[in-house]
Amino acid sequence: MTMWQWMWRIAGWVLLTCGVAAQPHASASAPSIASSTRPSVAFYYGDNPPLSDLQAFDIAVVEPAHVRNPRATARASADGGHELFAYVSLGEVQPSRPYYASLPKNVLRGDNAAWGSRVIDQAAPGWSDFFLNTIIAPLWEQGWRGFFLDTLDSYQLFATTDAERATQTAAMVGILREMKRRYPEARLIFNRGFELLPEVSSLVYAVAAESLYQGFDAGKNAYRPVPEQDREWLMGQMKTARDRYKLPVIAIDYVAPDSAASRELARSTAARIMADGFIPWVADGGLVSLGVGSIEVMPRTVLVLVDTGNKQDLHYTPAQRMLGIQLNHLGLRYEFLDLASAPLPNMLMAGRYAGVVTWFEDKVSNPGLAPWLAARVREGVRLVVFERFGFALDGATAAALEITPFRAARPDRLTVQAMDKDFVGFESAPFPNRDSVVPIRLAANKGKGLLTLADTRGNLYDAAALTSWGGFALTPFAVGKWELSEYASWVVHPLKFLRAALALPDLPVPDVTTEGGRRMLLAHIDGDGFASRAELPGAPFSAEVIKRDILERYRIPTTVSIIEGELSSQGLYRNLTEKLEPIARSIFALPYVEGASHSYSHPFVWAEAVASQQARMAGQEQAQKKAFNLRLPGYEFDLERETRGSMDYINSRLMPKGKTASVFLWSGDCIPPAQAIEETYRHGFLNLNGGDAAINPNSTTWTTLAAQGLRKNGWYQVFAPNQNENVYTNGWTGPFYGYEQVIAAFKVAESPVRFKPVNIYYHFYSGTKPAGIEALHKVYRWAASQPLTHVYASEYVRKVLDFEHTSIARDGASGDIIVRTGSALRTLRLPPGAAAPSLSASTGIAGVTPGPSGAYLTLAASQVRISSKPEASRPAYLHEASGPVSDMTRSRGAKGSELRFTLTSHGNALFALGGAGGCAVQVNGKPMQGTTAGNPAIRHFDLGAPPPGTTTTWQHRIAVSCNA
Repeated sequence: MTMWQWMWRIAGWVLLTCGVAAQPHASASAPSIASSTRPSVAFYYGDNPPLSDLQAFDIAVVEPAHVRNPRATARASADGGHELFAYVSLGEVQPSRPYYASLPKNVLRGDNAAWGSRVIDQAAPGWSDFFLNTIIAPLWEQGWRGFFLDTLDSYQLFATTDAERATQTAAMVGILREMKRRYPEARLIFNRGFELLPEVSSLVYAVAAESLYQGFDAGKNAYRPVPEQDREWLMGQMKTARDRYKLPVIAIDYVAPDSAASRELARSTAARIMADGFIPWVADGGLVSLGVGSIEVMPRTVLVLVDTGNKQDLHYTPAQRMLGIQLNHLGLRYEFLDLASAPLPNMLMAGRYAGVVTWFEDKVSNPGLAPWLAARVREGVRLVVFERFGFALDGATAAALEITPFRAARPDRLTVQAMDKDFVGFESAPFPNRDSVVPIRLAANKGKGLLTLADTRGNLYDAAALTSWGGFALTPFAVGKWELSEYASWVVHPLKFLRAALALPDLPVPDVTTEGGRRMLLAHIDGDGFASRAELPGAPFSAEVIKRDILERYRIPTTVSIIEGELSSQGLYRNLTEKLEPIARSIFALPYVEGASHSYSHPFVWAEAVASQQARMAGQEQAQKKAFNLRLPGYEFDLERETRGSMDYINSRLMPKGKTASVFLWSGDCIPPAQAIEETYRHGFLNLNGGDAAINPNSTTWTTLAAQGLRKNGWYQVFAPNQNENVYTNGWTGPFYGYEQVIAAFKVAESPVRFKPVNIYYHFYSGTKPAGIEALHKVYRWAASQPLTHVYASEYVRKVLDFEHTSIARDGASGDIIVRTGSALRTLRLPPGAAAPSLSASTGIAGVTPGPSGAYLTLAASQVRISSKPEASRPAYLHEASGPVSDMTRSRGAKGSELRFTLTSHGNALFALGGAGGCAVQVNGKPMQGTTAGNPAIRHFDLGAPPPGTTTTWQHRIAVSCNA
C-alpha cells in the first residue's frame, strides 16, 4: 500500500473518530458469529440514539456516554440476541473527551485536521495503562462487553518509516493482548487494523472497514463514489480478513441522507456489499442517522408537534386525546415535541421516524417551523397536518408543500363541492365553517383532494387532502364539536387517513389487546375506600366485602392496591390499623392477587403536589391554597415517600412470603409530571392508571378512547385501558349501579376495531353499596361469559412497555420481516386483508387467529422471523390459547411433522389447534383427543383449573405429531 493511500484514508475521507458522544443501553449475549448467518450490524454515534430501533440489529455500535444504563439494558435484551458495542477510539482523542486533560505527557503526536482530533503515540510511556484503566475499565464496570475500536491506523500520520510503524503496531498489539487478558469476555471489533491481524486475529470478534463503494470527504463535507483503485485494494484486505482469518467483515459506506433517492442509493449499496459477502452499513458521514444494513428498520416512531403555550400538560392536548390510540393501533409509538418549551431538533430523521404529525390550534410563534418542516419533506419524511398549519403559507413554503394559496373575502356561504366518503364523514358529516376555512388549493395535478368546499364566488377550497408528502385535515374537518353533543367526533376516518398520509407499509403491528389469539382481561383495584364501612348487616369493611363477594368468588388475576396513609399506624385511621392490616394481608395472600401501591397520601393533583415539594426544597413554599393529598399528621409531600416508601410498607408488613408488590397505581387526577413518572422507574416499579377514557353508552365516538400511555421527557406513563366506576356513577354520587355501563365500553373498544383489552377497574368503595356490588357482579359475569385470556396488570404494563420498544425490520436479502419485542409482548396483528405468513418458513410463530382488526399472530419468542414464502399446506398451528406460549419447536421429516410448545395459563387452561385433524396430541405426556365445536377444522382442548390449594398459574407441555 502506498503512503498516498494511507494518508488519503487517514486525513479524513473515511476515518471514524470518537468525536461525538452517546446514552447507555448495552449488551446482551451476542449472536454466535460462527453460525452460517452473518450478524446484522448498525452504527449510530449521535446523541439520543434510537435504542428501540437499534435492537433490531444483532450488533449496534453507539457512543457509550449516550446510553443511560448499559447494565440494566443488557439484562433486558438478554433473550433477543441483540448487543450494544461501545465506541472507543484507540488511535485518536477528541479534545472534548472528559479524560483529555489527564492524558499522560508526550502521548499526543499530531493532528487529524479533518476531524479535529489529536493522534496518539501508542508506544508513549503510560498510554497503555491509561487506556485500559481510565477508558476501558469504567466502561466494563458500567456493563459494556462489546467494544468497537476505532482509529487503529492513525499512527500512520506521524510514523513515516517502517521502523516507526513497527514500533506503533507492536505497542498496539501489546495493548490489545493486555485488554483481552484483563477482560477475556470482551468482544472486539476493529476498524481496519488489517496489519494487526497476523498477531491478534484470535482476539478479534469482527473487522470493519469504511468506504468500499461510497465515501465521505470529512474535510469538504462531500459524498462521492470510491475510486476503483482504492476499492480494489480495500476489497483485497477485507477478503483476506474474511477468508484467511475467518472473521466477519463489515463494510461501512456513506451516502448523503438528504432525499428519497439517496435512501434508494443506500439500499442498493447495501445490497451490493452483501453480494460481495460482507456485512453492510450505509449511512451519513457522521453516522448520526439510522441507515441501511443487511436489514432495514421499518420506523415506528412519529414525532408529534404541539404548542401548549406552557399552559397545559401534554395529557390535555388534542393530539394526545384524539390521536394517541389511533397511532397506537397502527403500531406506532409517538414522541411529543412542545414548541412552547423545546427547540426543533437538529437531526436526520429519515429512516428513524415514520413521520411528523402536527396538531396546532393556532399560529405558532416559531419562525423556524416552516423551513424545518420543508426540510423534513425534502428528506423524505412524511408530514401530516391536523387542524391548522401553524405558519404562513408563503411562496417558498407553499411550493414545497405543493399548495396554491389564494386571496378570498370571507365566504357568505360554503358548500361541500366534493368528498371522498372512504375518508370523510366517518362519525359526523363535514359542516363548513366560513370563519375557519383556509384559502388554499392543491397545486395542479398534485395530491388527492378528500374534501373540497365551494363558495358562491366560484372559489374552491381544499380542506382535507392526501399529498405526495403526507396530508392535511384542517379545522373543523379533523374532529368536529357540535352544539347538540357533549363530545367531539371524527370527521375524517383517523385510521384510514393516517395510514394513507404516512404511507404506512403493510407490516405486522405489535398488539397489547390480545394474548394467544384471545382478547385479554385484566382487573385492578384502587385502594380508595378500603377502610369504609359497607351498608350491609354488621357494617363490614368494604375490603372484606370485596374479598368475600368478588375476589374469592371469581378468582381471576387481580392487582390490588392500598393507600398506606389509610391503613398504617401513622395514617388517618391509626385506631383501625390492627383490624385493617390483617384484612390486607389476607387479600394479598390470595394466590390470584398481586400487590400494588396506591401511594402514601393519595395525591389528588400530582403536578401541584410535586411543585409543592420543589418549592419547599428551594425555600419558596407558599401557603397551600387547597389540599392536593390526604392531610396526614405531620406529613409534607415527598415523592420518594409516596412511591418507594409506600411500597416498602406493603412489602415489609402486608405481603406474604414469596410475593413482592411492584406496581404503582396513580391516584387522584392520574396526571403525574415527568419527575413523578421517573421516580417509579428509578425504584424499579411498574406504573399504571390515567388516560381518562370516557366511553359510555351515550358516547361511542373514537375521540373518547384513551391511548396506551404517554411519554414525558422520556418517561412512559401506562394508562389504564378503561375507566373505573367513578366515571359511571357521577363521581360516586349515584346511580351506584352505574358501573354496569362499562360493559358497553368494552364492546365499543372491540368492534369493529379491537382497540383495548377488557379492564375491570374499580375502587374498594364499590363494596360499600349494594348497588355497587351488584354492578360488579354483572361486569364479572359478563367477562366470565367471554373468550378472554386472563392477565395481571403487571403483565399488561410490561406488554405496553414492550410495545414501545419493539423493533421491526426487513431482511434485505430474503424480504423476511424480523420483529424483536421483549419478554412480555407475544402478539402481532396483521393489517386487514394481509396474507397470513408461511408458518413452516417463519420462526417463532406458534399460530394465527382471525380477529376483528385483522389476523393475530401468536408468538413463542421475543424474536421472530416472518416469511411470506408459499407453502404447499399449512402445518398444525395454535388457533388460540388461554395464555402465552414458549419453548416452541417445529420439525418436519419424511415421516411427518411435529409441533411442541409450553402453555402458561392463569386459572382454567385451554387451547385450540388448527390444521391438526389427523394429528396425535399429547398434554404433559398424556394423549388427548379434544373436541370440535362449530368449525370441524379446529380442535379444542380444555385442561380445566389447577388443583385446589395450589397456585393459579400453571404450565402444560403440549406435543402435536402429524403423519406425512
